[in-house]
Amino acid sequence: MNKKIASVLRSLERRSTYEEKNYHKVERDQRMLAITKDTGIFYNLLLNTHQPKKILEIGMSVGYSTLWFAGSISKKSKIITIEQNPQKIEQAKINFKKAGVSKMIDIKQGVAKDVLTKLSKSKSREQFDFIFIDADKEQYSLYFDLCVPLLKKDGIIAADNILYPTRFTKYIQKYLNHIHKNKRFDSVTVPVGNGQELSFLKR
Repeated sequence: MNKKIASVLRSLERRSTYEEKNYHKVERDQRMLAITKDTGIFYNLLLNTHQPKKILEIGMSVGYSTLWFAGSISKKSKIITIEQNPQKIEQAKINFKKAGVSKMIDIKQGVAKDVLTKLSKSKSREQFDFIFIDADKEQYSLYFDLCVPLLKKDGIIAADNILYPTRFTKYIQKYLNHIHKNKRFDSVTVPVGNGQELSFLKR
């Protein structure tokens, strides 16, 4: 792991620990709402092996997961990440600059559904090797469907919060039922962090 990236990740992990201990003192729009550290390590190992050239992330927050992705791929690779909250985007830009990865990352501000629709309808539609979903859980199934046309052969669509928090269970179950009906994919739940669902596009 690049030293600059590792330093920013440690700083964000300290912030995450503070937020967990002072949950009600931090306004929801200001919370990181990021993946856990062990989830970051898991994807770092996965992407080191997979070596995707293009990554799409739905739900950037302040860039914690984005940095884990950036730290595991070639500098020639590209990450497109979607975030609606302008304050979090500004924080993420600062984090990316400190980590020295700004040139690798293209931030798309807006509602995820709208951005994905625009990407999928673009004449020069980009194709991604790895897509990560970590936004509003009730929209997971919709995001999955919008992402399928953007996925390369042998690509992976991953989703966070499959096991926890349990308040999302009904939305997640709907998502799991939805993707398991899609015969083009093989999917598996990985009990890392808050639970990850990895869906592999068959050849």
